[in-house]
Amino acid sequence: MNTFMIIVPILLVGAMIFWTTRQIGKQRKPKAVKKDHHIRQEHAVWAWTKVISSKSGPVSTAGFAHVEMQLEVHLPGTEPYMATTNWLVEAEALGYVETGKEVPVRIDPEDLKYIYPNGPWAKYVE
Repeated sequence: MNTFMIIVPILLVGAMIFWTTRQIGKQRKPKAVKKDHHIRQEHAVWAWTKVISSKSGPVSTAGFAHVEMQLEVHLPGTEPYMATTNWLVEAEALGYVETGKEVPVRIDPEDLKYIYPNGPWAKYVE
């Protein structure tokens, strides 16, 4: 019985020390920061695209249509590449994103899939 009264407190203290050191280690590790679109757009660089295909949905009561586009992207210093993006486009600006049109854009240089419209007439949709 005496051995039991000695071992149990030692195990409890050991478990508390183990748990505390794990919690401190978790706090010291930097958490991965997920960039939001506002930050991505601030760091985006100028480029231009050619619309290869464009498919738009109906215009909402807010005056925007969801448009999915296949683009040929021309980013200075890189080879042209194909990408797909989704934007909300003002009804009056749907002509800007028709097949064959060239559209100025801004692209996140750290992740080229983020292609933002270069103008207030459209908004990026994930």
